[in-house]
Amino acid sequence: MTHLLTQFADGTFHLLLKMFLIVVPIMVAMELFEGSRPYTALVHGWARLVGRLGLTENTAAPTLIGFLFGLAYAGGVIVRDTRRQRITRRQVLLMSVFLSMVHAIFEDSLVWIAVGASAVWVVGFRVLWAIAVTAVVGVVLEAFLAWRGAVRAGPHGG
Repeated sequence: MTHLLTQFADGTFHLLLKMFLIVVPIMVAMELFEGSRPYTALVHGWARLVGRLGLTENTAAPTLIGFLFGLAYAGGVIVRDTRRQRITRRQVLLMSVFLSMVHAIFEDSLVWIAVGASAVWVVGFRVLWAIAVTAVVGVVLEAFLAWRGAVRAGPHGG
């Protein structure tokens, strides 16, 4: 039993060390890259794309990082930018819906491609599905908020 616990502790420590050695450099690089012109151009371009889903420019950076690196790497950026940019709950919901289906697009896709899946199908389907579901959730959310506003206003508008 002691041997099993020792192996578990050793494995856990090495996994945490590996994660630390991956995540910290990415976060440092993002902090250094964040104010640069290429980063700003990339975020503005991405904002135009996700803007069609109802996401604002404030959500572009955390959404892009989550899209590329995954939620584990982007979690800190999402929390930080949600507080720093004062992102609304609606935006956080739409960002979460989108990222829940398409986070870590490269990492996850490479796993499926390694076992023989088609890159076009894996990446294309995930992105299209995420776009479709996020758009539907956005429309339903808007309709719900409009309905709720009408109900609160009462039958005579106030």
